[in-house]
Parts: sequence; structure tokens; C-alpha cells
Amino acid sequence: MSEVIQSTTRPGSNRLAGLDALRAIAIIGMIYMHVSPTGWWQALPFADRLPVLAWFEGMITGRAMSLFVLLAGVSAALMTGGNKPHDGARLRSDRQRLAARAAVLFLISLLIDQLAGANLSILEYYTVWLLLLIPVLRLRPGTLLGLAGVLAVLLPLLCFLIMNFFRDWPISPFSGGGQATVGLALLWHPLDWPLKLKALLFGGGFQTPYALPLLLTGLALGRLDLRSGRLRTRLAVSGTCLVLGAWLVSGLALGPLGGATALEAAMTASGPMQQPWLSLLMLPPHQLYALSIPMAPFMLGVGLLLFCGLSALLERRLWQRLLLPLTDSGRLALTWYASHLVFMERVAGEPPYAFVLFAGIMLFAFTFSPLWLARFRRGPLEWLLGMAAAKLLPRGVGAMLRARPD
Repeated sequence: MSEVIQSTTRPGSNRLAGLDALRAIAIIGMIYMHVSPTGWWQALPFADRLPVLAWFEGMITGRAMSLFVLLAGVSAALMTGGNKPHDGARLRSDRQRLAARAAVLFLISLLIDQLAGANLSILEYYTVWLLLLIPVLRLRPGTLLGLAGVLAVLLPLLCFLIMNFFRDWPISPFSGGGQATVGLALLWHPLDWPLKLKALLFGGGFQTPYALPLLLTGLALGRLDLRSGRLRTRLAVSGTCLVLGAWLVSGLALGPLGGATALEAAMTASGPMQQPWLSLLMLPPHQLYALSIPMAPFMLGVGLLLFCGLSALLERRLWQRLLLPLTDSGRLALTWYASHLVFMERVAGEPPYAFVLFAGIMLFAFTFSPLWLARFRRGPLEWLLGMAAAKLLPRGVGAMLRARPD
């Protein structure tokens, strides 16, 4: 088999089908978390949730979002040249493009919140992540990986200190200040903008500090030749080592080093709970994902294994056909993420929900996506994002990008 294999979703496509499939898996996991089913055919009270459904939700908590973040970095790399990064005028237009996409995505996220009646969308954080990646687009993969490694240690430590000892710091999400206005009304409430910025940088369970190492790692991965079978073999080996290493560190912290006992003592102690330092080395559910040093390496390893495995399958025509609903749903990830939130808030009614609701959403997505992409190049919201972002750019740059697929 040739070393360089073009893994495609559809004949004639230049997309990496493994990335599309992985993106779909991330969105499926996030939809499952939002549905949070309690029974198979009918919803049960949360206290009576079926054990298998509770176990599965615990297993994917934070993990689906982690894959989404990793892929955000990869996508930014692919949009700016992939393994042949742009420079000069083209790099400047790429940076303008990312900034314009961030602005449009922020407006879309506000619209989703407006329709849903609550601050639910992760797309607001996504806009910040895109902007944070703009200054580092020219860094080499080795430099990006080194910076990601340093931040993967320092940022969980910072979040741990804030969570346990410095809740009154100005940057702390626990230091008060109220909440920003929800939805489009935020645009004409400028006094709420600092609150929104603080929430996006340190709120939501420290999502942005947790995301940064994965974003940088994703950007580094996108600078590699991901079509190379030999490279994917090395990535799969690296992913296995990362998963096993993170699991081993967490196991040692919980058991031989006494972390489980220290956690139990902290939970039963009087006064405000302070987590033991060893909890920094534990994987969820024993520690919050943003405060866990092994979590980002663990999810990087999971992402690498899934991408390499899916890419290997999708080299074969049979699997391309069988997994077409999955890969096509990944190409409509923005559409499905936004629409399911609005559907749940406006149509599905109040929680709890049954598993059949989640199954119905996914069945519709798997059916609609191939039918739509058989006729159109992009999903509905994907097309809107591309067109609106191009309108914000200088005329020459916008025309060039409108003619180029995402």
C-alpha cells in the first residue's frame, strides 16, 4: 500500500474523512450530554436514572468536548495551509479569515442562546479559541507541542489554586460580579462585555484554560501530513502511550500514593472543601477535567487512536459507504450542534428526556446529512458562516475565500 493515501468522504473530495468521522463522534457525545437520557423509552426522574445510562454519561463527561477542542486546532491548521503553512499576504488573509469567522460564530452563538432562552452554546468559547490561535499560526509543530506540554501542567495547577485557595481573585469565576446578559441583548449592553469576557476566559468550568493545550496540539497535528500512513502509525503508537501513561499516573495517584483516601478525608472534613494536591494527577471522575494534569494528554491519545483507526477503515470503499452517514454528519457539525440546542429547548420540552429522543436526533442527522451533501457542498450553517465571514473581509480576500471550500 502506498505511503500517501488520500482518505476521502466522497469521490473527488479532498477532505480527510477520518477527521470528519471524529468530528461527528465529538458532536454525538455533546448531544448525548445535553439530552442526558434517564430511561430507554420514557424519561425517568434523575434520581431513578438507569445505571448503564448514568455510567455512560459519566464516561463521556468532558471527553466529547475535548475531542471538539482538539479538532478546532486541527481545523485552524488546515484552513491556513495544513502541512505547508501559508506566509506573507496569504497568511495575513488567513488571520483575517479566522477573525471574521470568530465574529460570525459569536453572533450565531448569541442567536442560539436567544432562541434557546439560556446560555448553552460552547460556540462562544470557540470564538475565543480561534482568536487565541491567530498569533501562533506560524510556530513550528515542535514549538507548539512544547508550549502545549508546559501549559498542560501549569494551567491545571492555576485552576486548582483558584478553585481551592484563591476564589476571591479578580480572574476567579467565583469572585462575583454577576452574569452577563444572555442572547443578542448582550450586543447593546456594553457594561456586560467585561463580564462576558471573564466568563469566556475563566468560566464554564475553566474551559479555556483546559482547551489551550489541546488547541495548540491540534494546530501542531494539522501541520503534519495526516494522509501519510507511516505517520498515522507513529501517531497511533504515540496515542497508545499517552492513554496508558495518563491512566497509569492516575492509578498511582489514587492507589499507592493515597489519593483516594485523601479525597475521602477532604470530602468529609468540616468547612470549605480543599482538594488534596494529589488530585491534580487524577483523571475524571475523581477530579474535574480542567484541574486534571493527565486529562489533556489522555484525550490527545484517545483522539489520535480514533483518528488513526477511522482513517484506516475509511481507506476502504466498503467502509466509506457504511460510514458515510457518520462522515457526512461530521461535515455538518455546526448545523447539528446549533439546531439540536434550539430543538431541545423549544420543541422537546422540559427535562428529563428518554434515550429515544437522542436516538431520534441522531437518526435524523444520519439520514439528512448525506441527502443534503449529495446536492450542496456545505451544510446550511456552514454555508452561512463562510458567506458572512467573507463579507466582513476586504473585497479581494472575501471573493477568494467565497470560492474556496471550508
